[in-house]
Amino acid sequence: MKLNYTKLVPAGALLCLMFASCKKNDAVKTTSQLDDNVAKTTSMIGAMASETDLDFSNSMSNELNKTDCAVITYSPSENVYPHTKVIDYGSGCTDEYGVTRSGKVMTTVYADRETAAAGIRLNVVTFSDYYVDGVKIEGSESTSVIDPASSGALTVKVINSRVISDNSGNSTSYISTATRKRIAGNGTTTATDDVFQLMVTAYGTAITGGSTMSAWKYTTDASNPVVFENTCPFRTQGGLQITINDNGAKTAQYLDYGNGSCDNSATLSTNGGAPQPVSLPFHFFGVDL
Repeated sequence: MKLNYTKLVPAGALLCLMFASCKKNDAVKTTSQLDDNVAKTTSMIGAMASETDLDFSNSMSNELNKTDCAVITYSPSENVYPHTKVIDYGSGCTDEYGVTRSGKVMTTVYADRETAAAGIRLNVVTFSDYYVDGVKIEGSESTSVIDPASSGALTVKVINSRVISDNSGNSTSYISTATRKRIAGNGTTTATDDVFQLMVTAYGTAITGGSTMSAWKYTTDASNPVVFENTCPFRTQGGLQITINDNGAKTAQYLDYGNGSCDNSATLSTNGGAPQPVSLPFHFFGVDL
C-alpha cells in the first residue's frame, strides 16, 4: 500500500463532538472550541508511543536505523556482551517523515535476546541532550526477558520513565510498563522483520503553558492489542484507551491504529463520539486550533 506521509493534524483539531449533557440548542463543538490542553496532551501521548516503539526497536536490533543520517557506534563490539550502542543524531538529523532529532540515544546491551534466559535484563536505554522536533526527552528504558526466545515466543517487559519538555512551558512526566510479545520474525540478530504485540499501561501528568496541569492514563485495549512491525514505521493495528483529567474535566478517548495495513492512518474518538481520522506520525504538543 502506498503511504502518504504527513505530519499529524493534531488530534484535538480533528474532533467535532457533542456532549450528551448539552442543551438542545447548544452548538456542536468545532475545532476552534476544543480544549487546548486536551489536544496537546493527546498529541503528546501519540508522539510518546511512537518514540518508545522506535527506542525499543533500536535497542533490540543491530541493523535498524543504519540508513538515515544518524551515526551508530558500538563499544567494544556489537557481538560482545555487554556492549554500548550509541545513536548520534548530531546537531540535527531529519528523517523521511519530517521528524528532526538531535543529541544521543545510548543503549547498554547486556545479553543476546535470542539466547537470554527468563529474568535476564537485556538492555537499558538512556539519553544525552536528546531532542525530537525541539522537545527534550530525558529518562530511561529497561527491557528484561519474561519468556525466552527458546520457548517459541520471545516476550519481554519494558519499563519506561521519562520527562518531556519544550521551550513553551509544556511538559509531561510519565511511567509506563509494557509487555511485548514477538508474534513473527526470523529470530536473527538483525531483527528487521520482527513483529511484536504490545500490552501497555502508562500514567503521567502534563503541564501546558507552564501552569495548567492535567493527569492522564492510557492502556492497551485487551480485546484489540497493539501490533508494531519493524518493517513498518507506524503501528499497524490495535487500540489505546486514553483518559485525560484536565482540572476535573474528564475526557475519554480511543485511538485505533487500524486492522493491519502499513499506513499512516488512524482514528480517534472522544467521549463515545464517532471515530475521526488522524494522520501519523504524531508530534509532541502539536496543536493547531
